[in-house]
Amino acid sequence: MSDKTPYISLANKYRPQKFEDMVGQESISKTLKNALKLGRIAHAYLFYGPRGCGKTTTARILAKALNCTGHGQDKPTAEPCGECPQCREIAQSADMDVLELDAASNTQVEKVREAIIDTVALAASRDRYKVFILDEVHMLSASSFNALLKTIEEPPQHVVFILATTEKHKVPATIVSRCQTFRFRPITVEEITNHLMDLAEAEGLDLTEKAARIIAKNAGGALRDALTLMDRAIAYSDGKIDEKLVGEMLGLTPQDLLAQTLSALTHKDGAALHAAFETLRSEGFDANAFLKDLKNALGDLFYFALGQGAAPFEGAEALTEQASAGLLAALSRKVNKLAEEVKFSDNALISAEVGLFTVMDSCFDIEGFIRRLEALERGETANINEPPASGPAHTVTPRPASAAASKPGPAMKAQETPAHKPAAAVPPASASVPTRQPAAAAVKAQPAAAPQSAVVSDDRALWNLLLKAFQPSPFIYDVMTNCAVHFAGDNWSISFGPGKEFYKIPAQNKLADLEKKALQLGGRKIKFSIVVGKEAPTASPTATASAAAAAAKTPADAPVPLTDEEPLVQADFSADVAPAASSGPVPEELKGILDVIGGEVLA
Repeated sequence: MSDKTPYISLANKYRPQKFEDMVGQESISKTLKNALKLGRIAHAYLFYGPRGCGKTTTARILAKALNCTGHGQDKPTAEPCGECPQCREIAQSADMDVLELDAASNTQVEKVREAIIDTVALAASRDRYKVFILDEVHMLSASSFNALLKTIEEPPQHVVFILATTEKHKVPATIVSRCQTFRFRPITVEEITNHLMDLAEAEGLDLTEKAARIIAKNAGGALRDALTLMDRAIAYSDGKIDEKLVGEMLGLTPQDLLAQTLSALTHKDGAALHAAFETLRSEGFDANAFLKDLKNALGDLFYFALGQGAAPFEGAEALTEQASAGLLAALSRKVNKLAEEVKFSDNALISAEVGLFTVMDSCFDIEGFIRRLEALERGETANINEPPASGPAHTVTPRPASAAASKPGPAMKAQETPAHKPAAAVPPASASVPTRQPAAAAVKAQPAAAPQSAVVSDDRALWNLLLKAFQPSPFIYDVMTNCAVHFAGDNWSISFGPGKEFYKIPAQNKLADLEKKALQLGGRKIKFSIVVGKEAPTASPTATASAAAAAAKTPADAPVPLTDEEPLVQADFSADVAPAASSGPVPEELKGILDVIGGEVLA
């Protein structure tokens, strides 16, 4: 480029001049080209979408297509030549019959009337169509829209309106309904990256693909913004544009510092989080830019945890193995809210650090806890005590044995092992015996497991084998230790006493497992059924004698506990709830009332 050649920005130099040059708007280009070929030209179009995605450029290309004369035909064409006077003048915004108006600068109804309404009936001076391009049309006042309404609805045959806006919801519905609407979508990172690489090749620039991707991600879906950032990178570089140079130019947070912060958040490591902020202070990074980069990194990591896209930075695989997608999503939402708060802080770094400590303590890996519970239900106890990604695990410490521990206690918790429970004698086999007993007692009383080929004819022995087999599965074992089993040949029924009816649903889901395990251990096809609310049968004479002997050892005046655990209240309140005796005969005037509503007179 010589010194006399004026500088032209990349956004203007490589502005598309025909529909084929448009990036990321193929559906709109195809629709407009087909409409031009078929002669189905609307009198008003509305282009809406984010900034820098091609709305005004498409409007100019459409104006060229309507007025191009380079093909020697007196009708619109789908492929403007770009060489005729109409195409060249429209490209330079110098055509007298193509009026581009900035609605943000002409909001008053007087200017709209002067520029459009009073001139719309006049014939085109040279071109085939008179085209009005209104950019940022949502900025017009309500009076201007009302004045423009009738003109847009029924314009002359030689007039075409093209409205462009970034905020369609601000355009009155009466205007929108009179236009053909086209939505311009944000351009994807891949499309911008490929376009930048092609542009760099055309310009002879040394641009790496990672640097192009960083520029594309920071463009926010706007190709014009990406080209503007590319201009900055060319001026900032010494000939080669790589990811390090682009990061320094944009003031982006280094990837290793982002990885350190994310690891501290997912592991709840306060020291590592504070060390990351010390680095931010020493290097002079902006807190708002850091939170923005952290939010974007969390979003990329969330998609990567779902199996979408490549790893956003080194170490992302290890983080996604330790933190679930749900935790990453929760962190991203809270960091986004924190970024809005820090904008108005007088000390952004301190506010950001305190806020991230709050975010770290308030987010929990619920999915990780659920996975551990599911593994516990399946009997996979190898890794259930490993801490989840959101914090350390809480272990359960068994209570020490006491003199009263020989009594049957509540069901063993999922985290406790059978060895922590005290021993107790197993009642002898009978036709129906409740199986509510301490775990260790069941372990000691169980005989050795029979081989698969042997048939266990003793019902009680087979039930004890089932108890031992399902000890690694706390949910099934809890059901078995809270039910009463009734033996009737190969038809066994399970019942639950009052207050334990809720065990019916989990028990129903596990009957097939019980039948399969009974066939495997005892060689018998046992048919299990469930009876809710069935009373347990009378205990055998041996069991009754054992209970009587235990009662004989207890002092007569010893209080009876209300539960198997230590009771909070042991007093007898039966006298407090007994009805008081009637104080005398019932008055005559009350007898009629009592005959209707019932009851008695207490005082």
